[in-house]
Amino acid sequence: MTERILALQPLAADQLARLQATDAELVTAADYQTAGPITIIYGWDRQIGPAVLKDPKNSVHWIQTASAGIDYLPLDWIIAHNVALTNASGVYSAAIAESTLGYLLYFLRGFNEAVKNQAGHFWFQPARDEMFTLASQKVVIYGTGSIGQAIAKLLNGFGNQPFGVNRSGHPVDGFQQTASLDNDAAVLQDADVVINVMPATKATVHYFDQAFFDRLNGLRVFVNVGRGDSVDTQALMHALLYQNVLHAALDVFEEEPLPRDSKLWDYPNVLITPHQTGFAGANNRAIFDLFAQNLTSLLKDGQLSVNVVDPAKGY
Repeated sequence: MTERILALQPLAADQLARLQATDAELVTAADYQTAGPITIIYGWDRQIGPAVLKDPKNSVHWIQTASAGIDYLPLDWIIAHNVALTNASGVYSAAIAESTLGYLLYFLRGFNEAVKNQAGHFWFQPARDEMFTLASQKVVIYGTGSIGQAIAKLLNGFGNQPFGVNRSGHPVDGFQQTASLDNDAAVLQDADVVINVMPATKATVHYFDQAFFDRLNGLRVFVNVGRGDSVDTQALMHALLYQNVLHAALDVFEEEPLPRDSKLWDYPNVLITPHQTGFAGANNRAIFDLFAQNLTSLLKDGQLSVNVVDPAKGY
Protein backbone atom coordinates (compact mmCIF):
# COMPACT_ATOMS: atom_id res chain seq x y z
CA MET A 1 0.00 0.00 0.00
CA THR A 2 1.20 3.50 -0.81
CA GLU A 3 2.02 5.55 2.25
CA ARG A 4 -0.18 8.62 2.11
CA ILE A 5 0.76 11.49 4.44
CA LEU A 6 -1.76 14.02 5.68
CA ALA A 7 0.31 17.12 6.46
CA LEU A 8 -1.34 19.19 9.19
CA GLN A 9 1.97 20.88 10.03
CA PRO A 10 3.32 23.79 7.91
CA LEU A 11 5.87 22.77 5.28
CA ALA A 12 8.59 24.98 3.82
CA ALA A 13 9.35 24.69 0.09
CA ASP A 14 12.44 22.53 0.64
CA GLN A 15 10.57 20.28 3.06
CA LEU A 16 7.76 19.83 0.54
CA ALA A 17 10.35 18.91 -2.09
CA ARG A 18 11.93 16.33 0.23
CA LEU A 19 8.59 14.64 0.79
CA GLN A 20 7.71 14.70 -2.90
CA ALA A 21 11.00 12.96 -3.65
CA THR A 22 9.99 9.94 -1.54
CA ASP A 23 7.73 7.07 -2.47
CA ALA A 24 4.99 8.51 -0.25
CA GLU A 25 2.09 10.66 -1.43
CA LEU A 26 1.35 13.99 0.24
CA VAL A 27 -2.15 15.16 1.16
CA THR A 28 -3.09 18.57 2.57
CA ALA A 29 -5.89 19.61 4.89
CA ALA A 30 -7.67 21.13 1.90
CA ASP A 31 -7.99 17.86 -0.03
CA TYR A 32 -7.88 15.08 2.56
CA GLN A 33 -11.56 14.21 2.14
CA THR A 34 -11.17 13.36 -1.55
CA ALA A 35 -7.75 11.74 -1.36
CA GLY A 36 -7.03 8.05 -1.21
CA PRO A 37 -6.63 6.20 2.10
CA ILE A 38 -4.46 8.16 4.55
CA THR A 39 -1.87 6.11 6.42
CA ILE A 40 0.27 8.76 8.17
CA ILE A 41 -0.60 12.00 9.95
CA TYR A 42 2.06 14.68 10.36
CA GLY A 43 0.96 17.23 12.97
CA TRP A 44 -2.52 17.41 14.39
CA ASP A 45 -5.82 19.27 14.17
CA ARG A 46 -8.48 18.83 16.84
CA GLN A 47 -11.26 18.54 14.26
CA ILE A 48 -9.56 16.95 11.27
CA GLY A 49 -7.40 14.47 13.20
CA PRO A 50 -10.18 12.47 14.89
CA ALA A 51 -12.29 12.56 11.71
CA VAL A 52 -9.44 11.05 9.69
CA LEU A 53 -8.74 8.35 12.28
CA LYS A 54 -12.37 7.24 12.41
CA ASP A 55 -13.07 7.35 8.67
CA PRO A 56 -13.20 3.66 7.63
CA LYS A 57 -11.56 4.38 4.26
CA ASN A 58 -8.34 5.42 6.02
CA SER A 59 -5.81 3.13 7.70
CA VAL A 60 -3.65 5.43 9.80
CA HIS A 61 -0.80 3.50 11.42
CA TRP A 62 1.51 6.35 12.48
CA ILE A 63 1.09 9.86 13.86
CA GLN A 64 4.00 12.29 14.22
CA THR A 65 3.03 15.10 16.57
CA ALA A 66 4.48 18.60 16.56
CA SER A 67 4.45 18.62 20.35
CA ALA A 68 6.29 16.86 23.13
CA GLY A 69 3.07 16.21 25.07
CA ILE A 70 0.46 13.81 23.69
CA ASP A 71 -2.35 14.19 26.24
CA TYR A 72 -4.61 16.06 23.79
CA LEU A 73 -4.76 13.08 21.39
CA PRO A 74 -7.51 10.40 21.48
CA LEU A 75 -5.14 8.00 23.19
CA ASP A 76 -7.71 5.28 23.95
CA TRP A 77 -8.56 5.04 20.24
CA ILE A 78 -4.89 5.11 19.26
CA ILE A 79 -4.08 2.29 21.68
CA ALA A 80 -7.06 0.21 20.60
CA HIS A 81 -6.09 0.50 16.92
CA ASN A 82 -2.33 0.01 17.39
CA VAL A 83 -1.37 3.36 15.90
CA ALA A 84 2.33 4.14 16.35
CA LEU A 85 3.06 7.52 17.88
CA THR A 86 6.17 9.70 17.74
CA ASN A 87 6.52 13.12 19.33
CA ALA A 88 8.70 16.21 19.15
CA SER A 89 10.49 15.68 22.44
CA GLY A 90 13.75 17.58 22.49
CA VAL A 91 12.68 20.23 19.99
CA TYR A 92 11.49 22.64 22.66
CA SER A 93 13.93 21.83 25.44
CA ALA A 94 16.46 24.62 24.88
CA ALA A 95 13.81 27.33 24.55
CA ILE A 96 11.89 26.15 27.62
CA ALA A 97 15.11 25.93 29.64
CA GLU A 98 16.12 29.48 28.73
CA SER A 99 12.61 30.76 29.49
CA THR A 100 12.71 29.01 32.87
CA LEU A 101 15.98 30.67 33.82
CA GLY A 102 14.44 33.96 32.74
CA TYR A 103 11.58 33.35 35.16
CA LEU A 104 13.97 32.60 38.00
CA LEU A 105 16.17 35.61 37.37
CA TYR A 106 13.07 37.82 37.12
CA PHE A 107 12.12 37.02 40.69
CA LEU A 108 15.46 36.21 42.32
CA ARG A 109 17.17 39.34 40.99
CA GLY A 110 14.28 41.67 41.84
CA PHE A 111 13.16 42.57 38.34
CA ASN A 112 9.53 41.97 39.30
CA GLU A 113 9.68 44.79 41.83
CA ALA A 114 11.74 46.99 39.50
CA VAL A 115 9.03 46.80 36.83
CA LYS A 116 6.40 47.92 39.33
CA ASN A 117 8.61 50.73 40.62
CA GLN A 118 9.36 51.97 37.12
CA ALA A 119 5.63 52.15 36.36
CA GLY A 120 5.21 54.47 39.36
CA HIS A 121 8.48 56.37 38.78
CA PHE A 122 9.81 55.17 42.13
CA TRP A 123 13.55 54.90 42.81
CA PHE A 124 13.56 52.17 45.43
CA GLN A 125 16.47 49.85 46.08
CA PRO A 126 15.69 46.44 47.58
CA ALA A 127 17.43 45.20 50.69
CA ARG A 128 20.47 43.08 49.91
CA ASP A 129 19.01 40.09 51.74
CA GLU A 130 16.01 40.20 49.35
CA MET A 131 18.27 39.48 46.35
CA PHE A 132 19.50 35.98 45.48
CA THR A 133 21.86 34.26 43.08
CA LEU A 134 20.99 31.07 41.26
CA ALA A 135 23.96 29.30 42.82
CA SER A 136 22.61 29.91 46.32
CA GLN A 137 19.20 28.33 45.71
CA LYS A 138 18.05 24.78 46.34
CA VAL A 139 16.24 23.94 43.11
CA VAL A 140 14.04 20.87 42.71
CA ILE A 141 12.98 19.91 39.18
CA TYR A 142 10.01 17.56 38.83
CA GLY A 143 10.66 15.72 35.57
CA THR A 144 14.19 14.76 34.52
CA GLY A 145 13.63 14.08 30.82
CA SER A 146 14.84 16.22 27.94
CA ILE A 147 13.46 19.52 29.26
CA GLY A 148 14.48 18.90 32.87
CA GLN A 149 17.99 17.99 31.77
CA ALA A 150 18.25 21.13 29.62
CA ILE A 151 17.24 23.27 32.61
CA ALA A 152 19.71 21.44 34.85
CA LYS A 153 22.52 22.01 32.34
CA LEU A 154 21.92 25.77 32.32
CA LEU A 155 21.70 25.82 36.12
CA ASN A 156 24.99 23.92 36.31
CA GLY A 157 26.54 26.76 34.33
CA PHE A 158 25.46 29.16 37.08
CA GLY A 159 27.02 26.97 39.75
CA ASN A 160 23.75 25.33 40.77
CA GLN A 161 23.40 21.57 41.15
CA PRO A 162 19.63 20.92 41.18
CA PHE A 163 17.73 18.03 42.70
CA GLY A 164 15.44 15.95 40.49
CA VAL A 165 12.22 14.00 40.92
CA ASN A 166 11.13 11.36 38.42
CA ARG A 167 8.88 8.32 38.31
CA SER A 168 11.38 5.79 39.71
CA GLY A 169 14.03 7.98 41.32
CA HIS A 170 16.74 6.83 38.89
CA PRO A 171 19.87 9.03 38.74
CA VAL A 172 20.27 11.52 35.89
CA ASP A 173 23.29 13.51 34.75
CA GLY A 174 23.23 17.14 35.85
CA PHE A 175 21.35 16.46 39.08
CA GLN A 176 23.13 16.06 42.39
CA GLN A 177 20.39 13.76 43.71
CA THR A 178 17.10 12.34 42.48
CA ALA A 179 14.02 10.91 44.17
CA SER A 180 10.86 9.13 43.07
CA LEU A 181 7.48 10.85 42.78
CA ASP A 182 6.15 8.99 45.80
CA ASN A 183 9.23 9.62 47.93
CA ASP A 184 10.24 13.23 47.31
CA ALA A 185 10.24 14.46 50.93
CA ALA A 186 14.00 14.46 51.34
CA VAL A 187 14.76 16.51 48.22
CA LEU A 188 11.80 18.86 48.70
CA GLN A 189 12.76 19.79 52.25
CA ASP A 190 14.05 23.39 52.46
CA ALA A 191 13.64 23.91 48.70
CA ASP A 192 13.86 27.48 47.42
CA VAL A 193 12.60 26.77 43.91
CA VAL A 194 10.34 24.08 42.45
CA ILE A 195 10.10 23.63 38.69
CA ASN A 196 7.51 21.36 37.10
CA VAL A 197 8.26 19.88 33.68
CA MET A 198 6.46 16.55 34.13
CA PRO A 199 4.41 15.10 31.24
CA ALA A 200 0.68 14.62 31.58
CA THR A 201 -0.10 11.17 32.95
CA LYS A 202 -2.67 9.77 35.35
CA ALA A 203 -0.06 9.97 38.10
CA THR A 204 0.65 13.68 37.56
CA VAL A 205 -2.89 15.09 37.47
CA HIS A 206 -3.11 17.53 40.42
CA TYR A 207 0.19 16.23 41.77
CA PHE A 208 0.76 19.76 43.01
CA ASP A 209 -2.31 19.93 45.23
CA GLN A 210 -3.16 21.44 48.60
CA ALA A 211 -1.27 18.68 50.43
CA PHE A 212 1.84 19.38 48.35
CA PHE A 213 1.78 23.13 48.91
CA ASP A 214 1.10 22.64 52.62
CA ARG A 215 4.54 20.99 52.83
CA LEU A 216 6.17 24.24 51.74
CA ASN A 217 7.12 27.16 53.93
CA GLY A 218 7.86 30.27 51.92
CA LEU A 219 9.02 28.61 48.69
CA ARG A 220 10.70 31.42 46.80
CA VAL A 221 9.56 30.50 43.26
CA PHE A 222 7.21 27.87 41.81
CA VAL A 223 7.45 27.37 38.03
CA ASN A 224 5.08 25.39 35.83
CA VAL A 225 6.26 24.76 32.28
CA GLY A 226 5.02 21.15 32.29
CA ARG A 227 1.30 20.51 32.02
CA GLY A 228 -1.53 22.66 33.34
CA ASP A 229 -3.54 19.86 34.91
CA SER A 230 -0.61 18.80 37.09
CA VAL A 231 -1.33 21.84 39.28
CA ASP A 232 -4.51 22.34 41.29
CA THR A 233 -5.07 26.01 40.48
CA GLN A 234 -7.13 26.77 43.56
CA ALA A 235 -4.53 25.12 45.81
CA LEU A 236 -1.75 27.18 44.20
CA MET A 237 -3.74 30.40 44.63
CA HIS A 238 -4.27 29.55 48.29
CA ALA A 239 -0.54 28.85 48.70
CA LEU A 240 0.34 32.19 47.09
CA LEU A 241 -2.15 34.04 49.27
CA TYR A 242 -0.87 32.50 52.50
CA GLN A 243 2.80 32.61 51.45
CA ASN A 244 3.53 28.91 51.31
CA VAL A 245 4.70 30.05 47.86
CA LEU A 246 6.05 33.60 47.48
CA HIS A 247 6.18 33.81 43.68
CA ALA A 248 4.97 31.75 40.72
CA ALA A 249 5.79 31.76 37.02
CA LEU A 250 3.14 29.95 35.00
CA ASP A 251 3.13 29.10 31.30
CA VAL A 252 0.48 26.37 31.33
CA PHE A 253 -2.92 26.17 32.99
CA GLU A 254 -5.77 23.78 33.70
CA GLU A 255 -7.93 25.84 31.36
CA GLU A 256 -6.39 27.47 28.30
CA PRO A 257 -6.65 30.24 27.38
CA LEU A 258 -6.65 31.36 31.00
CA PRO A 259 -10.12 32.95 31.48
CA ARG A 260 -10.15 36.74 31.57
CA ASP A 261 -11.92 36.64 34.91
CA SER A 262 -9.34 34.37 36.57
CA LYS A 263 -8.06 35.94 39.76
CA LEU A 264 -4.55 34.75 38.87
CA TRP A 265 -4.18 37.69 36.46
CA ASP A 266 -4.27 40.09 39.40
CA TYR A 267 -1.85 38.31 41.72
CA PRO A 268 1.12 40.70 42.05
CA ASN A 269 3.48 37.81 42.81
CA VAL A 270 2.62 35.82 39.66
CA LEU A 271 4.13 36.04 36.17
CA ILE A 272 1.84 34.66 33.45
CA THR A 273 2.89 33.73 29.93
CA PRO A 274 0.47 32.22 27.35
CA HIS A 275 1.98 28.75 26.79
CA GLN A 276 4.90 30.23 24.88
CA THR A 277 8.10 29.11 26.60
CA GLY A 278 8.92 26.53 23.92
CA PHE A 279 8.50 28.94 21.01
CA ALA A 280 11.53 29.55 18.79
CA GLY A 281 12.03 30.31 15.13
CA ALA A 282 13.73 26.97 14.51
CA ASN A 283 10.87 24.82 15.90
CA ASN A 284 9.21 23.83 12.62
CA ARG A 285 12.46 22.79 10.95
CA ALA A 286 13.51 20.65 13.90
CA ILE A 287 10.09 18.97 14.01
CA PHE A 288 10.27 18.20 10.30
CA ASP A 289 13.76 16.74 10.66
CA LEU A 290 12.41 14.25 13.22
CA PHE A 291 9.53 13.37 10.92
CA ALA A 292 11.80 12.98 7.89
CA GLN A 293 14.17 10.72 9.83
CA ASN A 294 11.29 8.50 10.89
CA LEU A 295 9.75 8.48 7.42
CA THR A 296 13.04 7.43 5.84
CA SER A 297 13.37 4.61 8.36
CA LEU A 298 9.75 3.54 7.88
CA LEU A 299 10.01 3.40 4.09
CA LYS A 300 13.30 1.51 4.30
CA ASP A 301 12.50 -1.20 6.84
CA GLY A 302 9.09 -0.51 8.35
CA GLN A 303 10.50 0.79 11.63
CA LEU A 304 10.32 4.18 13.37
CA SER A 305 13.73 5.21 14.64
CA VAL A 306 13.38 8.22 16.97
CA ASN A 307 11.02 9.68 19.58
CA VAL A 308 8.67 6.70 19.72
CA VAL A 309 6.31 7.14 22.67
CA ASP A 310 4.04 4.80 24.57
CA PRO A 311 0.49 6.19 24.48
CA ALA A 312 -0.45 4.01 27.45
CA LYS A 313 2.18 5.74 29.60
CA GLY A 314 1.67 9.19 28.11
CA TYR A 315 5.32 9.73 27.19
